[in-house]
Amino acid sequence: MDQDPRPIMIAPPDSVGQAFSRATSLKCPMCGKGKLFSGLLLMEKSCDQCGFRFERDPGYFLGSTYINYGLTTLLTTWTYIVLHFVLEVGRGWLIPGLATFCVIFPVVFFRYARSLWLSFDCYFDRTGALEQRSESGNEQDPKSSKEN
Repeated sequence: MDQDPRPIMIAPPDSVGQAFSRATSLKCPMCGKGKLFSGLLLMEKSCDQCGFRFERDPGYFLGSTYINYGLTTLLTTWTYIVLHFVLEVGRGWLIPGLATFCVIFPVVFFRYARSLWLSFDCYFDRTGALEQRSESGNEQDPKSSKEN
């Protein structure tokens, strides 16, 4: 089959909804087409569709651990409160189950936490996102370039 001849729109997400949609589908935050991950935990270095560079400075994805930890803590706490105090489930059942959840959930959510971090970074720091694209060897978006 022939590839689609239409050019890929390459721009940071225009809205929070678009950033969230691209993140939850594990797609490139700039074009929404390329895959972020090539395996279960292995992240691509750049987008195969638009060339946007996913790999950033050391420690860049540390923020994604805050998303992962925060959601794990929130879900665990609320589950404990509802099951223990509302439904009166005993701690003997809750503690082992929630401890298991606290080990498994962060591993499963790892890809989504990284994708959310990258996508919302592109949304909030549009200039930085375009700079990452231009550093990867591709031309910068004409809308963002300054004319003298």
